[in-house]
Amino acid sequence: MIKKTNKSKLTTAFAELEEITKKFEQEEINLEEGIPLFKRGLMLAKDLKTRLTAIDNEITEIKDGFAELETSKNS
Repeated sequence: MIKKTNKSKLTTAFAELEEITKKFEQEEINLEEGIPLFKRGLMLAKDLKTRLTAIDNEITEIKDGFAELETSKNS
């Protein structure tokens, strides 16, 4: 089951990624500042993708379980 802490971590990571994106879009960032921010953004994006894939897989498993339950009920 998805815990509130996972949601909180997802929300926090997404918010941080949005802030990094805004900095690149709205500010002139020098290379010394930009490279670490870019690396952090990539790390956050990768982590978010991994977490969201896991959540998607969990939802699919739940849906499949209900579908099997419905199929066995109707048999």
